[in-house]
Amino acid sequence: MKKFLVIFIVMIAGSSFPGENEKVLLADIISDIDNYKNKVVTLNLRLKYIDRVFEKIVFYDSENNDIEFDITGITKKKVLSDNIINIHEGMMYRIRFTVIGAGNLGGLTGDLLEFTPVIFDKIPVEETK
Repeated sequence: MKKFLVIFIVMIAGSSFPGENEKVLLADIISDIDNYKNKVVTLNLRLKYIDRVFEKIVFYDSENNDIEFDITGITKKKVLSDNIINIHEGMMYRIRFTVIGAGNLGGLTGDLLEFTPVIFDKIPVEETK
């Protein structure tokens, strides 16, 4: 029974639900912006840069398409503060955001909900009994 339960859990963890970690590119979202607008999407993206003066953070996908987030406001900074302290350009992050619309220069704009380094998924976690 334990073996079956472990296999079942691994199968569920490996599956992805629609809208969660799919192999969707930002260009796909931009081209179908009407269907994605105001929906929550989770993607694995790399950090391009963080602008601490204008409080913007930009990520990009494998096709070098950008998405920009505004990180102004006290509540937004509280939610993201743990990850912003140790953020590194070029590192892969799992980004969860609400799609707002297409940007002026062809990029995508969104409301950043959370982001975590993808490397955390690969670190084994010891289960408690």
